[in-house]
Amino acid sequence: MKLLIARHGEASFNAASDKARPLTPNGKAITARLVDTHFEALRAVQRIWNSELVRARETASIFAEKLHVAAEPKDFLTPDDKAEDVLAALQSLPTDETLLIVSHQPLIGDLVSVLCTGSVYDSHPFITSEIVVLEYASPARGFASLVADFLPG
Repeated sequence: MKLLIARHGEASFNAASDKARPLTPNGKAITARLVDTHFEALRAVQRIWNSELVRARETASIFAEKLHVAAEPKDFLTPDDKAEDVLAALQSLPTDETLLIVSHQPLIGDLVSVLCTGSVYDSHPFITSEIVVLEYASPARGFASLVADFLPG
């Protein structure tokens, strides 16, 4: 299975709450450009899961529009959720599917660490709009390989 994990784009601090922070125009543009640049690698995506927070929903909608794949909000993808909960959800997917997760730090950094090393002690330091590509035969602790890292810029 291929698993792509993306951090949301650059978000504004001009919002009523953290949950309501929208993407900045720059965040939207950088994310769209990153998808265009890496379209060949991203076009295999069959499913998109995203956090319910505004900035992740908006980022996922950019991916969804460009890749022609529906985005599905999940309540276990907030910044405060645990990598173990995401790992449990991944175990319900077919192993031949390519999934893109759009979420937040520290969750996604911990998820990459759990999948690649088996623990959260080497959390991946995502920047906004970054996409990491993992491959594994089964979503288990320590069995994934990081095969690509798409950085904005």
